[in-house]
Amino acid sequence: MQFLTPEKIIFGRGEIRRIEDIEDGVIIIGENTWKAIKGLLPQSLPIIIFRRRSSMGEPTEEDVENLAEEIGEYRVNWIVAIGGGSVIDSAKIARIMYEYPQIKWEELYSFQIPRMRSKFVAVETTSGTGTGVSAAAVVKDEDGLKKGAVSPYLIPNIAIYDPQLVLSMPPKVAIYSGMDALTHAIEAYTSNVNNIISDTLALRAIELIYHNLRNSIKGDEEAREKVHYGNMLAGIGFTNSRLGLCHAAAHKIGGRYDIEHGKINAILLPYVIRVNEKYTSNFTDIARVMGVEDIASEIMRLNKEFGIPTRIEEELEINTLAREIAEDRLMQFNPRKMGIEDVKRFLMNVMEGKLDEV
Repeated sequence: MQFLTPEKIIFGRGEIRRIEDIEDGVIIIGENTWKAIKGLLPQSLPIIIFRRRSSMGEPTEEDVENLAEEIGEYRVNWIVAIGGGSVIDSAKIARIMYEYPQIKWEELYSFQIPRMRSKFVAVETTSGTGTGVSAAAVVKDEDGLKKGAVSPYLIPNIAIYDPQLVLSMPPKVAIYSGMDALTHAIEAYTSNVNNIISDTLALRAIELIYHNLRNSIKGDEEAREKVHYGNMLAGIGFTNSRLGLCHAAAHKIGGRYDIEHGKINAILLPYVIRVNEKYTSNFTDIARVMGVEDIASEIMRLNKEFGIPTRIEEELEINTLAREIAEDRLMQFNPRKMGIEDVKRFLMNVMEGKLDEV
């Protein structure tokens, strides 16, 4: 058994300054983030402003290919990605293409990722994806479907979690990213390949996120700091114990219907908990640290409080989605084994808002 993390995790207020120590590198950052924190960035490193075709959701393959070409203009040994999931995930894969220009997307999606020469630094400016410490990156393929690349070589060499970078998050971003992180932690803790280390981190992440998310959304600085660290712990947790039904479904539904990742996870999560809760005893621990009796109902109540729909309002292509979700590799880590018909019933319940019909 092994446990994967970045070589170094740096956390605390003001730790963004650590990138000043990098000499042979380039910074990749989204335009809005750059405008918000450019005064904190070193003047010695070149800046690539990452732009994507879509204003929301995951980057496209074309976005990543364009970014790889831009990185190639600098020929550096250090790549620093600052931003949310779209920026860091794009930079993770663009780094591979920068070093291996002939690599194909099919190879990236089939885990055939080679060892990297360059060093990678990830600085998360939202509190949901955990990509700063994870072994995964998600993009949209040419058909608009979400695809994931997973490899230990995608884990950043250095992760920096500076809570002052998340203070400017709008409430909507704080809500969706926080619910995404909570989903990561719950799925990591209830995975059928969980382990003592991932369990410890995931359970603490649930506690930090759940008890601080409301105040974080209101802009409380201490609460934002705790949720940001919870996001980090959840990211390490799911890297080492994987995710399940919620993310298998969220990737398929979110990509096809252009629903924000944190939002679709939040909608699905109560139904996923209800489907899985009889198949692992770990939900008992989750209820304890949250201080509730019915986790699924509490998540549903949170969604209502945060203005998140309590069901999927789109008319889903049930048959196609059920097959794709049932065949998703993440389903092998779900506590309940589910076939296509099981997934169909799950999707129908989410569309109809029937939480208690599993």
